[in-house]
Parts: sequence; structure tokens; C-alpha cells
Amino acid sequence: MWASSAWKAALAGSGIAMALVCVVPGGNSTAAPDDDQTQRQRTIVGAFATAIVHDDHAGIAEHATPDIVWTIPGSSVVSGRATGIDDVTRLADTFAQYGLHISPQGLAFGRDTVAVTLHDTGEHNGKRLEQDVVNVLTIRGDKISEVTAHLTDIGSFDAYFS
Repeated sequence: MWASSAWKAALAGSGIAMALVCVVPGGNSTAAPDDDQTQRQRTIVGAFATAIVHDDHAGIAEHATPDIVWTIPGSSVVSGRATGIDDVTRLADTFAQYGLHISPQGLAFGRDTVAVTLHDTGEHNGKRLEQDVVNVLTIRGDKISEVTAHLTDIGSFDAYFS
């Protein structure tokens, strides 16, 4: 098992526990390659994630492109496309208002993208949420330009954020 010190540092104090595992063909776990590109992506994603988790509007603006687009499936108050910094900060506000707890579970790296597996939990107005999520984040110019959410149970997500 491995965990990036930059990722840990970016999320320090947020109360988020994490375990990152890189699985190679054949099912064996090994340390992830720690090249410059991967480290850069970890740092960018970690900074953005920290801003979202802490509902930090200045941090969101600092680590996202002005034209960022965050797409969430379903028909809840957070579903659809949040476009631009203002929409994404309102999305973070809603996550905070609904008591959403986001626990990163792992990262997978692409050329200009990072897939982040998450476990979301929460309790709000007598409703509970517990599900796995995969967010694919696109990086442009050392900032997050797009987030696409993939939910394991869209119906329960919609019910929680209704």
C-alpha cells in the first residue's frame, strides 16, 4: 500500500482517512511510480479536493480553471452541470450544507486526467448516504478544468440531495 506525502499533506487536518493501492496485472499490489507527472497530478488534485472538502471558495478559485465544468448524474439539487467557479463554489456549499463526507480511496492516472475513487457518506434530515463514487478530473494548465462524477447508486444520491 502507498500514500503520497503530497496527497496526505494536502488533506491534512481534514479528517479524511485514505488508503491508496495500485494494482498491477495479476492482482499484485505495488508502489505506484513516482515520476514528475504523477506527482504533479497528485498535488493538483489534492489541492482542489482539499478546497472542496473544506468549502474553501478562494481555494476552489485558485485550483480550478475559470470555465471549470462539474457534471453529476441524476435529478437532485446537485445534479447536472456546474459551470464556472461560482457554480462549483455553490456546489461545495451544498455538499457542506448536506453534511457530505468524502473519503478518497485511490487514484488512477491518465495523460491529462486523474480518476479518484471515493466513498461518500452523510446524514441529513433523517436521510443517510453511503456509496462509492468515481470522479474523473481533467487537468489543464495545472488546474482542474473538468470533473465528471460516476455514482454507484444514482437513486440513493438523488434521495439524499432532495
